Amino acid sequence: MKEYNAPFFALYENTFLVLKENFGEEKALEIFTKIMERGLKKAYDAMGFQKGNPQDFARVLRARDESVGLHVEFPEVSENKIVYQFHTDPFPNLKGQVEPEKLDATYMGFKVRYLLGNNWGYKTTKHLWKGDPYTEHVIFKKE
Repeated sequence: MKEYNAPFFALYENTFLVLKENFGEEKALEIFTKIMERGLKKAYDAMGFQKGNPQDFARVLRARDESVGLHVEFPEVSENKIVYQFHTDPFPNLKGQVEPEKLDATYMGFKVRYLLGNNWGYKTTKHLWKGDPYTEHVIFKKE
């Protein structure tokens, strides 16, 4: 795994902060979501994946996250549920600047929707910013 790429993430952190200062938090989150979606889509498309395949979801996210120095784990991957854990905080300098769920939504919703489909959702059950040992997103197939 590569070392945590602080300059890569600092650019995103600074982008969010400038957007927030100039346009307010709501607009900043909206624009930041579009920036994240564009970058992630390009990366995921380059890796190739089978939409709706939980194993492929884990493979693609692990490879992409590790390529930018994030330590992630997938303790559970099944046909109906995926547990996705971040053991590295990608945006430590945004703690206290925005609620963690709002920031995570700028990329998690896209990851789930784009790689798995609209019939999947997620819930954040743990978060580094709240003192947990890692950030955990439980991704589930909707009934």
